[in-house]
Formats: sequence, C-alpha cells, structure tokens
Amino acid sequence: MTEQLPLGSSYDNLHKRTAAADQLLDGAMAVEAFFANSLIAYTHAREADLLYTPEALVASGTWQKYEQRVAALARSNRNNDPFEAFLKKDRTQGWASVNTRQASRSALVRMAGQVIAEHAPVFWKEVLTLTKAGPARSSLIKQINGTVDAEAMARMRAAGETLSEAERNRLAEAVAFLVAMPPDPEHRALRSRQPKEDANPKKKPAPGIVALRALNRHENNKRKKHPTYCWRDHFWKTALTDDYVSAQRYAIIATLMLTGCRPVELSDRLGVTVELGGANGESTLTFAIKGAKTARELAPEIEGKGQALRSIEMICQSPEAIWLRDHIARSGSARLQISEKTTPRSPSGIWLSVAEQERRLTVSLGKLMTRLGARAFPKQRKNVTPYVFRHALAADMKSDESISDETIAACLGQQSTRTLRHYGGSNGGRKLRSVRSQQIIRVIASCPIRRQKQGLFYDRRPDLGAN
Repeated sequence: MTEQLPLGSSYDNLHKRTAAADQLLDGAMAVEAFFANSLIAYTHAREADLLYTPEALVASGTWQKYEQRVAALARSNRNNDPFEAFLKKDRTQGWASVNTRQASRSALVRMAGQVIAEHAPVFWKEVLTLTKAGPARSSLIKQINGTVDAEAMARMRAAGETLSEAERNRLAEAVAFLVAMPPDPEHRALRSRQPKEDANPKKKPAPGIVALRALNRHENNKRKKHPTYCWRDHFWKTALTDDYVSAQRYAIIATLMLTGCRPVELSDRLGVTVELGGANGESTLTFAIKGAKTARELAPEIEGKGQALRSIEMICQSPEAIWLRDHIARSGSARLQISEKTTPRSPSGIWLSVAEQERRLTVSLGKLMTRLGARAFPKQRKNVTPYVFRHALAADMKSDESISDETIAACLGQQSTRTLRHYGGSNGGRKLRSVRSQQIIRVIASCPIRRQKQGLFYDRRPDLGAN
C-alpha cells in the first residue's frame, strides 16, 4: 500500500547544493531517466521479497551464502564491481553451468535490492528538492506516489544528507542491474531454458566425498592386516593426544562425527544441545540440533527446505560417543550445550556481519579438523573437513537397509530425499557395517520429509515405542 506525497510538499532541511547535485541538474534528461529507472528497480526489489524476506533468508543461512557469492564476484573484477563481473560473464558465456549463473543472479538481485532500499529514497528526496515547483516536479511526485510504499516514503522524509559520490555510483550500478536482470524468485526462466546437455555426467564430486573415498580406501588397505581398523576411530584416538585441543573442542569434534551436523550449526546463534539418558540398561545421548538452512513452505509449488529442529538419539558405542557420555557425566549435569562463540570484530577492529562471523567459525573448525587429519593420516593427500564426517554418516546410513531415505534426510536436516544424492555413497560393498549408523536408535524432525505426514521417522528402540 502506497502513501501519498502532497504535490506541494517541500524539504526545507536540504538547502545545500553539492557539486554532484549541480551536475545532476545540468543533465536534467539523464536525471529524469535515472529517476524513472530507480522506481522500476525499486519495484523489482519489492518483487524479489514476495516469496522470502531478507529476514527469512538470514534465518535460513541463504543470505550469508549470497554475501559470499557476491564477494567472490567482486574479487574477480578489477573495479571490485560484482554487477559488472556478472554481466561480463554473461556476455562471454563464462558460467560453469546455468545453476551457477542463477545462483549468482539471485544473490546480486538481493544485494542490489538492499542498496536500492537504502539509497534510492535519499536520491528521490534530493531530486525533488532540487527541482523547482511546476509540472516537472508534480510529475516526479506522481511517479513516486504510484510506486513507493510507506516504508520508503518514511526513509525519504527522514533523509538529511545527499548521497556521496561512492553511494551514488553504487545506486547507479544496482539500478542498472535490476532493470537489466529483473528478479525471478521461482527460477522459472532457469527451468524453461535449461538445456538437457547442461547436466554433466562427469561433474566432479564434492571435496568431502573425494576425501571420504580416499579414507575408505585407506581403511580397506589397513583391514588386510588389522580387520577391525576404522579410520574414524583412529582419527578420534589421534585427536585425544593433541595438546592444543580443549574439552569444548573435543565435544564439538565428537558432535560433528556422531551427528554429521553442519559446522555453522555449532555457532552460538544456533548450537547443539545433548542430553544424557538411558534406554534398556544402556546410556544414550540425545542431540537437539537447530538447523542452519531452513525456509518455510509458502505454497504447494514453493516447497520449504531444511529442518528448524531435529533430534538424534543414540546409544553410546563408538569411542567419541563414550567420551562425550563420560564428559557430560563428569560435568554434574545431564545436559550440555555445545557451541562456539563467534568473534564480532576482525583482528583489525572492523565489525563483522553475522554471516561473516559464522563463515570464519566454519573456516576455523575446518582448519582444526584438517590439522588433526594430517596428524592422523600423514600420507593422505585429501583434507579431512567437518563435511567428510557428514558424508561418512550419510554413507553409513545408506548402507543400512533398515534405515529409510526419509530417516537419512531427517538426520541430515533436510526436508526432501532428493538431496541425498549429494551425500556420501553406499558402503554396501564393505565387509563391516559402521557402528555409527547402528548406534542411532531414533530420529525426530520438526517438519515431515516430502510426502510424509508425520514428524517421527525412525525408532528402533525395542520397548519404548514412538513417544
């Protein structure tokens, strides 16, 4: 709903005519065209928010990925301009795939919308202030009244200074991009024009899968002499001998190995809660994990994604599960919050966004796991990262015929079984099943897996039922 601006309204608090403003008045036609384009771009920016608001994207972790993608595009351009970098790739057909292009486009549309929402109202006020009363000014006000909502109108009224040259340039780049690349939130253009040959059967697997395969080969070779050898047991044993790892970090490593959670889910914004319990005379650990990649379903054709909360209950059989059980017991409480604080400032004192804080936490945990992996497997050329354990758990569960795809998806924090093809492989050819999939006795997720109506997917506790 728009708020009407009186045709005779004026802004007495903007009297200072800057050099940039004089240049604007000198090129009246250019200003008029840019003014009209800025209103078109603002409309596009609002369209981009129809399905998911920026707040929803931040909560799901998508906004953070958008920021990282835009930063990568900016680094690839000599002028540090991500919009120019995108358009250049478009002209030269430089995209690895249509999906990569669409992901970059979605990120830039959101970032451009943010710039326009912040700077366009200031620009509109500046133009109105510098335009003399008359038909031209009345025309501008009518354009604003037919396009701008109450929030932008309030920002325009509150603006007290003109845009700097850098801010004006950013606004011009964002407007030009959104006019050239209108939002496509449902990705309809991608679906309609994606060629069949774009599916690359020889696409390289994810680094985590490559490292997992290398570690499985290493394990198979070791088992020729030591039939019970397990690379994860060896990794954990090596980690326990490291003098630079704290008890808190050991709990984080154990959680990554046992649940396959994402590193960002261990940030203090989300965190994992583990509770010590018992079932049929055996100790159990129940992990409650707040999901990092979530979005609610807006319509039947706009599916939700991710699990806002998932619970994984297991008996303590693997070495890291036994260690975590004893660690919680020694604390004197049956419940332990496992998370790591993020750093709000960089070493140079610059304030960091939440997305950047969590990215740095993910990098920090990745470096820790890689260092421990290099100690445990000095001859391995592939890095051990937190996602190796996520892929390993998925592979273990796939090899267990008693565990359904819906259960695996719920355990990994997914809302659809379609994403399972991106995780691990099958360990069906291995001689021994992993204790880490067999020790899981129950998985509960907050949202049903696609085509399922209940939130409880898996329970093989013999006597407790599905409570």
